[in-house]
Amino acid sequence: MSKLKSDITSEYINMTFCATCKKCPSIHIEKNNNEIVIGGKEEGYTKFTKEQFVLFIKEIKKGIFDEYI
Repeated sequence: MSKLKSDITSEYINMTFCATCKKCPSIHIEKNNNEIVIGGKEEGYTKFTKEQFVLFIKEIKKGIFDEYI
């Protein structure tokens, strides 16, 4: 598996969900912004609060989606 493209600074992280092209969606998280943005120009953008995103990650870690992936 290839490494995901990412741009990480002390203030934000921007990671693309693909290692081979520039058209795949990305996730953008800033330390000083309560909004997390997932998506891209072609597929559109989805916004979550950090609290919503944390709940989502907790469910992922519990394995709730495992049988669907």
